[in-house]
Amino acid sequence: MSNPLVARRLAIVPTTNCSLNCKLCCDFLNGPVKRRDIPFEQVCRDIDACFDLIDHVEWLQFVGGEVFIYRDFPKLLDYVQKYRDRFDRIIIESNGTVFPNEEGQRAILSYGKDISLFISDYGKLSRARDQFIAFFEEHQVDHRLKKYYGDDQYFDGWIDNNNPHDLKEPGDVLEVNSRNCVQNRCKNMHCFDGKLYRCSNSCFMQEMGLFPPKPGDFVYLHDDSVSREEKREIIEQFYEYARQSCRYCKFKYIGILPRHPAAEQL
Repeated sequence: MSNPLVARRLAIVPTTNCSLNCKLCCDFLNGPVKRRDIPFEQVCRDIDACFDLIDHVEWLQFVGGEVFIYRDFPKLLDYVQKYRDRFDRIIIESNGTVFPNEEGQRAILSYGKDISLFISDYGKLSRARDQFIAFFEEHQVDHRLKKYYGDDQYFDGWIDNNNPHDLKEPGDVLEVNSRNCVQNRCKNMHCFDGKLYRCSNSCFMQEMGLFPPKPGDFVYLHDDSVSREEKREIIEQFYEYARQSCRYCKFKYIGILPRHPAAEQL
């Protein structure tokens, strides 16, 4: 019997549509990556496939795009209740521009103390921020506001993630850098459109068609020609060695890269 497969973080991406148009979008949603919704039924199939492969998830996350503009987002929160004993905490990430409707509020509150909302606070751009804060305080919802405006921005601001290209690092350098990458340390898998990736950059760089994938770059969740055990083995090795995306990714150098004001709009 194989050992339990535990995911530290599993991010479900139901949409790449966003309410902002940020010049330095780290997910390349300013042009290279198409903005689109994944149909609700397909997202549910992807979630089912993930939980068929992964025994337990510490943080089950919903990220975009902007999740609160996804019409069926409350239904997704209701749907994953079926796996309530398989994850420790549910996390929602938002840019604070769109406040959830009554159905969305009900779905959030149904998780009680086991849900957290992370709001990237872009000042005036986060026009629903005060509504979120009032909601958090009224219902005692766990939350974090990450300040991304003015002085003292969270993480000192953004990096320029545009124009990804082959950094031509020697193999041994690439391997060391990829193991030390913040994306690797977070172990934040991303599930999008029938595939499971090791991180967001791996996901969205592949969406850009930046390079042909190699075996093990990601898991085709619904590929019946690959066994469950083979898929689990790929997931277990996600963070053991560099993938194609690592060759193109600047996040390995995030500690020394210049910072820029967050959320400047095109």
